[in-house]
Amino acid sequence: MVRNSHTARRPSLPMQDDSPQPFDHAAPEFDRSPLDVRGLLSRPIWKELRTFLAVAKSRSFAEAATMLNASGPTVSRDVKRLEEQTGANLVVASHSGITLTAMGRALALDLADLDFKLHSLSSTLQRERSSVAGRVSVSVTSGLAVAFVAPAVQRLSRSYPEIEVDLKGQISLVDFAKNQTDIMLSLTPIRRAGVTLREIGTLHLVPVAARSYVARQGVPTRSNLARHDFLQCSYYEGGTQAWKPWMDIATAGRIAHFAEDSLAYYGMVKTGAGIGLLGSYILIEPRLVPVDLGIHIPLPFYAAVATDRLRSAPVAAVFEWVVKLFTENPFFGRELRLQPGHSMPEEDFRAFFNVDGPQGA
Repeated sequence: MVRNSHTARRPSLPMQDDSPQPFDHAAPEFDRSPLDVRGLLSRPIWKELRTFLAVAKSRSFAEAATMLNASGPTVSRDVKRLEEQTGANLVVASHSGITLTAMGRALALDLADLDFKLHSLSSTLQRERSSVAGRVSVSVTSGLAVAFVAPAVQRLSRSYPEIEVDLKGQISLVDFAKNQTDIMLSLTPIRRAGVTLREIGTLHLVPVAARSYVARQGVPTRSNLARHDFLQCSYYEGGTQAWKPWMDIATAGRIAHFAEDSLAYYGMVKTGAGIGLLGSYILIEPRLVPVDLGIHIPLPFYAAVATDRLRSAPVAAVFEWVVKLFTENPFFGRELRLQPGHSMPEEDFRAFFNVDGPQGA
């Protein structure tokens, strides 16, 4: 965890309890809520705003109509009425679909944030049968989702049968708000107000190849990189120094294929398409072996949660479950671990992928 730097504070002046105060803080007329102000401030366009959000997400009047269970002309009229009320062009329609204007995109992003806040509020209020009940959304990469999170959901259900976990793919790897979920698993420390962050381990990335690849192409070494195939991911081409060791050896060989989805990337490595950079936990799969090229990239790993959502018992329970799930996984410890064992997370992985245990066990 990154520690906050301390800044010097100016000494506070002593309070004078008997000094005259300009206002009586106990008088309600001096401390009113916005709800005490009569009248509605916005124009009557709530329905049109919801319609516009559907259009912005689907980029089609027809698909938005299906999403809203409305007719295409109704959707078109709602958007036109919203443009008239706001005095702004929000969309450009063509035969290929809908394109948002700059103003339209800005409005759509604000509406998406509001829509998620309303969803979170309704999830908190809808606890019908117990205090620990409701839907909790978690954004996680597909690789970690299928390897560890999804297989462990059934154990969470035994402890909290009224909690519904909603696993979502990550829209953004660096921005908590864009994922629009309660909890996010992140390789980036989220430095933003309203987010509680917990470091839950270290993701150790190492070069990995299938045994079938090594049998076909030979053992990769620093001296024969030029005759080996490497698998690349757009994340590794992000330009930061963290990926330089991998980029140096991958570009010294031949880039054979690309995959952005972590599960698809794993699939290509497993089937022998080339050498990939993967989390060390993937070596639970007996058909994969580490490739000794002097490359080891350790990345701190975090769980982030919207702080105000921690007041919800289901969100707090799922957050602690996620934290425990990775802090108790030996592959996410401080030290690099290449030899698999029989911990519960590893057995979850084997059961999910239908693979055998360690040789000689």
